[in-house]
Amino acid sequence: MNRRGVLRWAAIGCLLAVSAPRAEEEAKPKVVDIRNLSCEAFLAQPEDVRPMVVAWVHGFTRAGGGNWVFEVGAGKAFVAAVEERCTKAPNASFRFQVTETARERQAAARAKAAKK
Repeated sequence: MNRRGVLRWAAIGCLLAVSAPRAEEEAKPKVVDIRNLSCEAFLAQPEDVRPMVVAWVHGFTRAGGGNWVFEVGAGKAFVAAVEERCTKAPNASFRFQVTETARERQAAARAKAAKK
């Protein structure tokens, strides 16, 4: 009985030792180089990563202007607009698509504000 207990713990230890390197690999964060990211590479990112990449580039390039108000749903619409532009031009610069989308939306917001 004592021998079975030792063998059982040895088997568990081996399983843990084999799975430990794999867990370390999974724990490493994925790095996305945005500087020269093409639209094709952007669209290849997982759906949960794409909004964060758009937000990062939008914020980094300061295309958002001085607006500190977040409208619920506006972020999803912005990401969808960038994804649409990238789908139409997969070889285009992703950063350019983000800044152009932001400029178009800012111009539309200014025009709407001027009408009031």
